Amino acid sequence: MSTDQEYWDACLIRMWQNFGTVLDAMSMFTSLTGKKTDEVEPPLLRLPPTGMPWKKVGTRVFLAEYLPKINGWLHETPQQNHHKLLGKLKTSKYTTLKSRVGGGDSLQEAMSSYYKNRKIVGLSTLQHSVRNHDTDWTVVKGPSRIRRA
Repeated sequence: MSTDQEYWDACLIRMWQNFGTVLDAMSMFTSLTGKKTDEVEPPLLRLPPTGMPWKKVGTRVFLAEYLPKINGWLHETPQQNHHKLLGKLKTSKYTTLKSRVGGGDSLQEAMSSYYKNRKIVGLSTLQHSVRNHDTDWTVVKGPSRIRRA
């Protein structure tokens, strides 16, 4: 391999095969080239977008959401032929999509909607349980075990 872009593509493919995270791919790239991914000139293609929590996100998830063509090719071909993809990517200008394939603009929006929905469900179940206390016989009259003499 001769260029930094080829090293980065090889790291992505290797971490996809090993179920690694994007952080693993970045550290592999740094150990191979001695450079960080944001210090390379010209800038690398197929990098994760800014604001993405690349320490926790798996390479397979990243490729599925932001590089669906590469992800599809890796899924369809046997692992012995993954090196052929490097030859195709050598001349390709295919880069990371601006937004995720699954929809949504950012991870922050997805997390905020998740917590908002969780709160709504919690409040609705609380309201349901409080509403039912009016008609619950054990709440109104007390348990049958307690008898006054």
